[in-house]
Amino acid sequence: MQTAPAPREVAQAVWALLGVLAASLALVSAQVLVVGVTATLALLLAFGSAFSWRRAGRLLLRMKWFYLSLLVFYGLWPTGAAGMVSGMGEAIVRILALMVVVLLVVWLTEYAARPVLVRALGAILGAAWRGPGNRGERFARRLFLALAYFESEQEALQRKRHALSGSRKARLAAVREWLVVRLDQALAGAWEEPPLASGGHGSAAPRAGSRWPVVVLWLGVAVAWLLWWWL
Repeated sequence: MQTAPAPREVAQAVWALLGVLAASLALVSAQVLVVGVTATLALLLAFGSAFSWRRAGRLLLRMKWFYLSLLVFYGLWPTGAAGMVSGMGEAIVRILALMVVVLLVVWLTEYAARPVLVRALGAILGAAWRGPGNRGERFARRLFLALAYFESEQEALQRKRHALSGSRKARLAAVREWLVVRLDQALAGAWEEPPLASGGHGSAAPRAGSRWPVVVLWLGVAVAWLLWWWL
């Protein structure tokens, strides 16, 4: 039987969640210095803990089409008057910012176990999500469950794709519909626990007493926000 997360672990996860959210909001500015500071912060956190670089690499590669869409959007339709070169430069900065967000999310889910993150996000949502029952924690549980399936379903997706026949367009449509159905099932709470892939979706046990990563996170966030306001 799974024991309830300790209050100290949940408190640390709450600050870690808020720190990752604050860093992600700062990256929206797409300023080079802000992205540089936040990228340095993400690397410090990664090298200072048991970070799964293989898992991070898989997630970064799976977003390759989104990177291409940013290059096309900002390169072909630049927002400034300098033309395509300026647009491509902005696209590259935004791609790097997105990569930093992925690294921070991977670090967060390795820093604390999934039950701790669920309880922490539920506490954050519950502060503003009033009503009967703990809807915030239920939403958090289903969110992390869906994220875990997003990562662990790659092998099942490959098997599904190879088992299909017909034109490429028909196979893509069938796989897309299959993924949507499985995601809906995960969000509806159809499964209590997904089949976890090795080396991901949260550590087996939270690092009790390990506060320095959260302190480093918030120091980096403070620097990033100060740079955003001053530039």
